[in-house]
Amino acid sequence: LLAQESDKPLPEEAALAREAWLNAGGEIHASNIVWPESVDLIVDALLGTGLRQAPRESISQLIDHANSHPAPIVAVDIPSGLLAETGATPGAVINADHTITFIALKPGLLTGKARDVTGQLHFDSLGLDSWLAGQETKIQRFSAEQISHWLKPRRPTSHKGDHGRLVIIGGDHGTAGAIRMTGEAALRAGAGLVRVLTRSENIAPLLTARPELMVHELTMDSLTESLEWADVVVIGPGLGQQEWGKKALQKVENFRKPMLWDADALNLLAINPDKRHNRVITPHPGEAAR
Repeated sequence: LLAQESDKPLPEEAALAREAWLNAGGEIHASNIVWPESVDLIVDALLGTGLRQAPRESISQLIDHANSHPAPIVAVDIPSGLLAETGATPGAVINADHTITFIALKPGLLTGKARDVTGQLHFDSLGLDSWLAGQETKIQRFSAEQISHWLKPRRPTSHKGDHGRLVIIGGDHGTAGAIRMTGEAALRAGAGLVRVLTRSENIAPLLTARPELMVHELTMDSLTESLEWADVVVIGPGLGQQEWGKKALQKVENFRKPMLWDADALNLLAINPDKRHNRVITPHPGEAAR
């Protein structure tokens, strides 16, 4: 056991655990000793979920030493250096092969840089399932299986007009591919009628690639009409951050039907953030970090 000793008194439970370890014949070594090469396993319990900043230098050196050692690493609760709320890694961080977390999954184990450093994630509620079920949570995690149950079964006699009307807005100069892939994904996901509003030069290539799409030039008139027509709006793929995209987003942001914002819509949202209950956002880690 290598320990970073401190002048501060240990919390009661930690002090009891330390005493039990010593009474059982265990030894506590200073963290700066030379590590034996014959180590079979490294257990990381340096830092907990309360970390809010980069580890201090002495801890960082221990983390770097552990990462450079050939033995596999098992992290207790969370890899040291990973922020439990955000998944950010502001400094040195343990690169664990396995992470065993307890009581509840921490947001930072599933977001940000977590997948780079947690290895295989294991979870145990420690018998607190009933208590956890009554707690309020800031976020929820859904599996693909859970989301699939949101889709209503389709009647054998149904047709495209019964399966919703979707308008997708984006595809500035040079980014027609983004809007094409979004339209194709919407069709594959089961949207009945899919309309795309984009630059005029994108119309012919999109219709050639996907004639099922209804493709129109994005103007204020076509946008106004499409917002009235649609059940759901998607905006952002290839939208860009120039005036063309900004004007479209300003028009859409007051739309009260369900919306999905992605890509450049999120970059613009980061400049003027607000909350709307009718909006779903789908950021990748870089966009979420803004």
